[in-house]
Amino acid sequence: MNDFRDCIPQLGEIVRPAEQISPDVKVKEVIEIFRNDHSLPGISVGSAGKFIGFISRKGLFFKRLSHKYALDLYGNKPISILLEVNAAVMEPELDINSALARLLAIDPDLDIDCFPVVKDDSFVGTVSVSDLMMEISKTQSFLLEKLTGLGARIRDEVAKASKIQQDLLPVSSFEFQGISIDAGITTSSEIGGDFYDYFTIGDDKLGLVIADVSGHGVQAGMVTTAAKASLHTLISLDIFTPAELLNGMNKAIIATACQSLLMTCLVALIDLKQNRLFYANAGHNFPYLYHGKSKDLCQLDKLSGFPLGFEPDSTFQEFCTPFNSGDTLLLYTDGIIECRNRQEEEFGYERFEHLLREGAILPPKELRTGLLENATNFIESSEFEDDLTIMVASYS
Repeated sequence: MNDFRDCIPQLGEIVRPAEQISPDVKVKEVIEIFRNDHSLPGISVGSAGKFIGFISRKGLFFKRLSHKYALDLYGNKPISILLEVNAAVMEPELDINSALARLLAIDPDLDIDCFPVVKDDSFVGTVSVSDLMMEISKTQSFLLEKLTGLGARIRDEVAKASKIQQDLLPVSSFEFQGISIDAGITTSSEIGGDFYDYFTIGDDKLGLVIADVSGHGVQAGMVTTAAKASLHTLISLDIFTPAELLNGMNKAIIATACQSLLMTCLVALIDLKQNRLFYANAGHNFPYLYHGKSKDLCQLDKLSGFPLGFEPDSTFQEFCTPFNSGDTLLLYTDGIIECRNRQEEEFGYERFEHLLREGAILPPKELRTGLLENATNFIESSEFEDDLTIMVASYS
């Protein structure tokens, strides 16, 4: 069922026909009508087919007549003088949930046992509060059953989407011409917004990609899928410089997300012939480069461009830095930097850099898992509020 609102009955579907009397009928005659029919919850008062008012068994009518001498005073008077001016009058097109909400606003204690249903000033019938509550209960049971089935279907679809997304990622560990790579994503929901990839060009070039979509769920998954597809299409067309790849991916994400979601992304290309690292940044966290010879850790904080999906005509500047044997490149998403513990303290760059200095000489997998373990211990949980991705490339 496309819209559950279609399952919610309207008052016109549960209304019961009821008697309508003239406003000139005497009060004592109205009392007699109620006495002769104990199942009658209320009576409509009308003239010339036009609804004027309503008398209910539990309304003000009988409460007024319970006072001493009231019947002697009002018995021979026309019923019009005792009409309930505040009666809850509702339309047949009103759904039962909205009717209950309106009823509670008028009578929070639900002293009213029934109310009239009127369309275009004409009396349609009455709805008892007990019938209204029973119909709401039946509808809720039906909707709960439908929602349970829908929930199971959604969980199945999400699980399939999550598997597809995971299948799009390359294997976490990879070796290329003396460079060891290890990467992994810890998602905060079934379908994450982080993405990583790597690719080779000939025998001497290795490309690395890391990205972070501003969001989670199915739409974020679609954006990462578009990024993956566009990346490999561009590579197949012999486009592999970082700046050109970002340009092409930006166009694909603009077309997919229509500027509703953005993706930060960094593309790095290691050229082993030149011992150089070329990179371009689209609003992503600055990567770190550890120089094995000097034992220095530096952040590659050159000016970055806008995130992908922000502007159709964005351009991205490319930078270059030495990359030699013994060096380690670390790419990451902000999920690790911004994770917080129970005291609302942020993991932060200072702690992150300290761990990098201590672990930079470790094999990539040990460095990555060590960083993840430290973040997990810091927040005292294995569940993060944001996706967390770490990618390490070491040149032996």
